[in-house]
Amino acid sequence: MRGRSLFVAAVDAVVPVAFALGLAVAAAPARAQAAAPPGSLAATCAECHEDKVAAFEASAHGRTFAHDAHYGAASCANCHGDPAKHLESNDPADIRNPGRLPAAEASQICLTCHRENPAQAHWMGSPHQRKGVGCLDCHQIHAAAAPDSMVGVAMKTETCYKCHKDVRSEMQKTSHHPVREGKMNCLSCHDPHGTLTKANLVASSVNELCYQCHTEKRGPFLWEHAPVRENCLNCHTPHGSNHLKLQSTSVPFLCQECHANTRHPGTLYDRNALADSARASNRIFNRACLDCHAEIHGSNHPSSPYLAH
Repeated sequence: MRGRSLFVAAVDAVVPVAFALGLAVAAAPARAQAAAPPGSLAATCAECHEDKVAAFEASAHGRTFAHDAHYGAASCANCHGDPAKHLESNDPADIRNPGRLPAAEASQICLTCHRENPAQAHWMGSPHQRKGVGCLDCHQIHAAAAPDSMVGVAMKTETCYKCHKDVRSEMQKTSHHPVREGKMNCLSCHDPHGTLTKANLVASSVNELCYQCHTEKRGPFLWEHAPVRENCLNCHTPHGSNHLKLQSTSVPFLCQECHANTRHPGTLYDRNALADSARASNRIFNRACLDCHAEIHGSNHPSSPYLAH
């Protein structure tokens, strides 16, 4: 008798929960139509394109249309054109689909709103625009944006890698910026919509970009190293290297590209010198030139014109 009472009590507790879950599941397909105001164009589109409308409402565009008074009158027609003929015929050919348009034409639809956004001020004439890349090659209009987390970082990087496969390869090398680790992404250094600098850099020069993280290299220094002040890329490669510290080649050969015969013999220190005791030199040991010229980026020590300390 006691067991039967416990069973009845359990059933009484479970049935309301199951009933509530059933109502929630039954209501799920109608969410897109319920979210769109009755009689609106979005509600009309949702009758056939329920999944697209539901996804759009969760996207950045959908949230902007819903809560920004400036774009409050926007609708599906802003991108897809007048739907009257399509609603009558139900033929996909009778509605504008930006995804099937040429890149330049589709991008002009986006620029109808985005041309007043400072982030797109340099799009026209940018390297991507001139090479036929369009907004839809990188952006998904109906999909909700990924959160700015490890998932978001990977998404941004993989989008660039679709075309820039050489950069993907370089990023797999031993020395690389922490893009693979998710601590930065391509947009940390580049603006895909265009800038006033070469390679779409987000700073006025290569050095100014590097100094944003490597502030200790900015100077000014009492004793400057001229190629460092000129351009960080004189010695480093930005995306990846199999040499230490993203160096374009290893020291001492890196230094000898400029210092061929200055105060030291212009001897080529390579692996062959290690095997020949007569040619062996301490200038190839450990950090090579940097064993003595440790402050290679510049020094403020009064007695260190050769960047020793």
